[in-house]
Amino acid sequence: MTLAVQSLTAMALAVPSVLAPVAAADFGAAPTAVGQWVGFSYTVAMFAGLASGTLVGRHGPVRVLQVAVLGVALGLAVGAGSHVALLLLCGALLGTAHGLVNPASSAILAVAAPKRVRSMVFSIKQTGVPVGGAVAGMLVPVLLLWTDWQAAVLALALAAAAFLPVLVPFRRLYDGGRSLDQRLRVRGFAAPVAEVWARRPILELALVSGVYSAAQISFTTYLVSYLKIELAYSLVAAGLAFSASQFAGALGRVLWGAVADHVLEPRMVLAALGLVMALCAFAVALFTAGWPPVAVFAVCVLYGATAVGWNGVFLAEVARLAPEGRVAIVTGGTQFFTFAGVLIGPPLFGAIASATGSYGSGFLVIAALPLLAGAGLLASGRGSVGRG
Repeated sequence: MTLAVQSLTAMALAVPSVLAPVAAADFGAAPTAVGQWVGFSYTVAMFAGLASGTLVGRHGPVRVLQVAVLGVALGLAVGAGSHVALLLLCGALLGTAHGLVNPASSAILAVAAPKRVRSMVFSIKQTGVPVGGAVAGMLVPVLLLWTDWQAAVLALALAAAAFLPVLVPFRRLYDGGRSLDQRLRVRGFAAPVAEVWARRPILELALVSGVYSAAQISFTTYLVSYLKIELAYSLVAAGLAFSASQFAGALGRVLWGAVADHVLEPRMVLAALGLVMALCAFAVALFTAGWPPVAVFAVCVLYGATAVGWNGVFLAEVARLAPEGRVAIVTGGTQFFTFAGVLIGPPLFGAIASATGSYGSGFLVIAALPLLAGAGLLASGRGSVGRG
């Protein structure tokens, strides 16, 4: 259930990036401008995540997930209108939906997942993000073979709305601990961040997550445009490369979760992933039209497995370190840092690509971020102490 909702919100957020090469002109913008939309959406998601812990306590995690699904349906529906104001409303709705999901899901999985396989369970849930992106990368170009992009987005909105009744039976299982005493107050938005700030092991992971998310979302935002515009791939071929990278990310999340449970400390797994994603970003920056497609696909797959594959290990470790009964609150606080990276990554990438006329230059600069973060984790040498 949590996996399905995660997939749905991720699919919705990936749709504009896949559509950018063909739809941006209808808004009077260049395809690189999609980075600004992504940054705006994640700004909204940051604050939605801060509110999510309180909403989970008051209404239950499944009810919050239902609100997220409704936000996806409404967001895609209004996004089908070819007007900038509607596009911003779409970003606000999809960002809210995405921001609500992780704290609510973590509250469910912290209770349901056995401690000995917690990283694996969280990683499986987090495969919803790359799976959702892969669905967008495959489905949207195919829909465009049959209709225009507006009708394609409306079809996706209807499919999202049809999922709402599926969640109803789960309320009896997970929404029994609601407390109407919990109220959403303005000062309550700062509480999750303050709690993360006061716990250094969690804060360090939160900061690294911001760096990794900047690399991840820059990759997923600009890969299709890069392949289509600079390497002259068809939209279908570029979408397939994007989908392959997302499926690799899904498999990577499961694999890295198993490694973190049974082989290496989660912190060391995250450090290694940062170093490899930096190397992949550097390789992507070197792409030319003369590269064999199989080599391009191979690099995209490895990049996806690392840059899209780290999140489950991170969230499981946050849940382990969080005080009992505070998982949703602490997850919302760390998510604030995670999504802050999105505000930096895609807009920075877009500015560099616009200034230099090359998407490769953007990937080159982005490569430095996980390189520094991964090296910092290795240098600290602390590991995860007292694993459960």
